[in-house]
Amino acid sequence: MVEDPSLSSPGLAFLLATIDRYGEGWVDYWTSLRDNGVLVAPGWSEAYYGEFSGGAGEGDRPLVVSYASSPPAELIFADPPVTEPPTAVMTDGCYRQTEFAGILAGTEHAAEAGELIDFMLSRQFQETITLTWFVYPVLVEARLPPEFVDNTAVPTDPVQMDPATIDENREQWLEEWSEIFG
Repeated sequence: MVEDPSLSSPGLAFLLATIDRYGEGWVDYWTSLRDNGVLVAPGWSEAYYGEFSGGAGEGDRPLVVSYASSPPAELIFADPPVTEPPTAVMTDGCYRQTEFAGILAGTEHAAEAGELIDFMLSRQFQETITLTWFVYPVLVEARLPPEFVDNTAVPTDPVQMDPATIDENREQWLEEWSEIFG
């Protein structure tokens, strides 16, 4: 199960990881996936909860492109409760996805937006997002809950690509990817 990289940030991250890994051979890699029956979902929710057979998924696909923080979410939200997450993470080829917030230039509410950003950077908020958004906090001093620490796999060498390279090539890559999947 993969997500459409033109509609989904995990899908785009996976596309970028394959471009980084295979260089110009990335088209052959994706063509092989297509020929082997890979299913493309519009977004993460449709892939993870719809077609994926693991965790909370109701489908028949045994692999899905997701987040390294999916196992603790599966553990915490399991119904009935479980003691081990039903999913795991393959750390090879993971692409680091960074979430961010900012203030739009020209906003009429810059002061209020600044207050929101300040709140989001508070330790209280940063410690809350770990088990609500299932992301790592930006503050080093924020404590991570044991459910998160014990059940996430942190890639030791995540794929990262120069943002200028992505900006320069993204539309062409997405067009080529769309040609593969028609």
